[in-house]
Amino acid sequence: MPRAQCHVPPGLNTLGSLVGAVLALANEGCGSAATFGVDLNRYTCERQYECAQGAFDKVYGDVGECRAELDEINGPIFACEVRSCEYDASRARECLHDVQSADCEEVVDGSAWAHCGDVFVACDETALRACIGAY
Repeated sequence: MPRAQCHVPPGLNTLGSLVGAVLALANEGCGSAATFGVDLNRYTCERQYECAQGAFDKVYGDVGECRAELDEINGPIFACEVRSCEYDASRARECLHDVQSADCEEVVDGSAWAHCGDVFVACDETALRACIGAY
């Protein structure tokens, strides 16, 4: 069964770097690798809207637009990680919980995603690169 790792690079203090960081994530609802990416994108957009609304409004019309964009950008990455890596459900739950419960300072400085880097582990790097390259 695929295992996955939620990883968001440090320094997510702007929406642009947040989009890049979310590209690194994937798993299912942090209970399953299949829904993790969608859940993370949803929580990311909701928290960015709440905590960085001025910057958020310059990039997205609403939370739905943010989610659609992140799902489009990150969906293929998450799918490749699900196929090429092991998924750590415990770390995925921790990642999603941290993003959901973070205060706005943690959202703005990126530390809300600190535990999202180890959700997909033990990846077959060759298969992962080939899969991502196909998109």
